Amino acid sequence: MEINFEVTKEDYIKFNLYHVENSPSQKRNFILLRYLVPVLFSIPIYFIGTNLFKQPSVYWAIVAVLFSVIWIITYPKQYRALVKKETEKLISEGDNSEIFGQKNMIIDDEAVIIHHKSSSERILKNAIKDVKVYDDIIIIYLSSITSIIIPTRYLDKDLVDDFIKKLAIFKLIHIIHIKKGSVVK
Repeated sequence: MEINFEVTKEDYIKFNLYHVENSPSQKRNFILLRYLVPVLFSIPIYFIGTNLFKQPSVYWAIVAVLFSVIWIITYPKQYRALVKKETEKLISEGDNSEIFGQKNMIIDDEAVIIHHKSSSERILKNAIKDVKVYDDIIIIYLSSITSIIIPTRYLDKDLVDDFIKKLAIFKLIHIIHIKKGSVVK
């Protein structure tokens, strides 16, 4: 099986967002920042308002609760924007030409071979640890931090299905189909 595709900066940003949203350690950080930060800041808001400004405690309790609710509601969007901004910053810090551009992937019975304009990589089937299939991207994980990004816009549905079956035959790998809306929001 042979697949031609191109990885763009937008694909790489999507990959990073998906990875961060599905990483167990990042999920923990996200939950802590989303819920613990407003609780920790609400307490000083309340005490500063009531003790320093000598205003009614009901007023500052409402302000503290509103702060927490607004934070909890808006934090996911802020988090995604931060991850996107940081990824864009990392991309601009040097030559990343091997990550982006046209690629050709050949899957045979033993390996996945990826040809890029200036390199070739052969990945044996036992090196594939995980495959995650999103609506717009397929990610083949070689480790927790190394992966192959395949945008699905270059593949029709039948080719995606055949591709996934071919990868599944390689090894009893856990292929996860993730629909939009099922990741951390």
